[in-house]
Amino acid sequence: MSDKFKNNDNLIELCENTFYPPINLKNYQVEKETLSIIPQRIALAYAVIPLDSVEFILTVAMSDPLDIATIDNLKAATKMDISPVIASDEDITEALIKYYNKPTDSESIDRNNSLESDTGKFSELKEGSAQFSMDEVCELSQKTKIIDALNQILIDAIKLKASDIHIEPCQYYVRVRYRIDGILHQIHRMDKHFQEAIIARIKIMSRLDITQRRVSQDGRFSFNTEVHKIDVRVSVLPIDFGEKIVLRLLNQENISFSMEKLGFSQYATTAFNTALEKPLGLILLTGPTGSGKTTTLYTLLSRLNTDQRSLITLEDPVEYNLAGVSQVPIRHEIGLDFATILRATLRQSPDILMLGEIRDSETADIAMKAALTGHIVFSTLHTNDAPSAITRLLNMGLEPFLISFAVNMIAAQRLVRTICPDCKTSLKEDLSNRGEIPLQYRKRDVILYKGAGCKKCNNTGYKGRVAIIEALLFDPIIRDLIIHKASLEEIRTYAREKCAMKTLREDAMEKCLKGETTLEEIMRVTTEI
Repeated sequence: MSDKFKNNDNLIELCENTFYPPINLKNYQVEKETLSIIPQRIALAYAVIPLDSVEFILTVAMSDPLDIATIDNLKAATKMDISPVIASDEDITEALIKYYNKPTDSESIDRNNSLESDTGKFSELKEGSAQFSMDEVCELSQKTKIIDALNQILIDAIKLKASDIHIEPCQYYVRVRYRIDGILHQIHRMDKHFQEAIIARIKIMSRLDITQRRVSQDGRFSFNTEVHKIDVRVSVLPIDFGEKIVLRLLNQENISFSMEKLGFSQYATTAFNTALEKPLGLILLTGPTGSGKTTTLYTLLSRLNTDQRSLITLEDPVEYNLAGVSQVPIRHEIGLDFATILRATLRQSPDILMLGEIRDSETADIAMKAALTGHIVFSTLHTNDAPSAITRLLNMGLEPFLISFAVNMIAAQRLVRTICPDCKTSLKEDLSNRGEIPLQYRKRDVILYKGAGCKKCNNTGYKGRVAIIEALLFDPIIRDLIIHKASLEEIRTYAREKCAMKTLREDAMEKCLKGETTLEEIMRVTTEI
């Protein structure tokens, strides 16, 4: 503890400056039940005395209430919020002798000694602390109980066909949720004392720095099952109660880059085939994170991947390995961003180029010019619908004529959950007065479908997902509208009336009427424009 708190004058000053109340332990009697909340080893190591507990709040006497690391470790050990009060070193030492039978001088309290408490050694780790060597941390993370717990989390996720695992420390426990068909479900709930061990295990497997606990980190590792080899992408983010970890599961063996297997409608398939027939130009995909844009881009690349063509991708990060494609990871930490690598890539004379995302005007300008000089270019943007991407590009400072002549197609994409085939049931609906539904589908006595819920779909009624597409194919009139700075509404109206463009909701309604998804799912995923 700090020397400045070792005399009564500084103790009084500390109380005044921090507003933590003082206590005279000589005049206070602690109940045995309260003492049992903090094990003897932890009380001696941190020189603290538990005084009282109310629900999830534990009042603790300590000489330095500003020692946040100690408070955090006490939280982890007790699974309670800690409310500090200030006592002098002398009072705490006497109380430790009185209540915990303080050891002799040869066994004196040493905060740097390793502890074998109920919470495990990991609960005492502090950032930058030399308390444990790397070898000791590695040894703890290799304990059979920790390995089995993490393996079970991964195996359950694979069985449930989860795309992501969220390991999220909460105040009194660790929540483990799986993202299944785009929706998070809480599957496991671990004891708090497993938290640091599990996190350390994942970090070691991902070759991340286990001593860094206040900065975000990214890594990856592979996990082998009896059937599959799973690539796992790891993201670590510091939060209030520890470090949240998100594991993205990438099972390349289950990925089939086919428009039909992605669930594209005939309308979407025809639109993409038309755009892919062009010898050069830009194809843009838009949509939020998790809408399947990367998978669609890989599908387009697979269609064009032949021995006669050179294909290069720029990705942040590379998700799946594509045979015959040169895939370049973006490395921002060393200055290799999209714009920098894109310039170098163009000197490699690629026929087809894929950019993971257009994030700035510089990257957009280079991509547009590449599309005009003989390259087929694929990339993504974050906009709500296809026509809005034009406005987004204009706002980036691109000239209208550049957008007009470089872009061949803009497609907005979403993923909707499909009805579980094992519990699928039909029902009759009156859609005539449903204003949120496109006009052409507002009819009486429409047969729709839903999933009743069964074991095979975890009682959700859904199993799997399909893509819905809004495809804006550029023709001479659309190019002319862009050059003359027509409004977004004019472009959208023309595309729907003259080019047969379907909105996301219209494409989804077609799947709904075919019994592939539900009306509720459509309303959740799409917005009508």
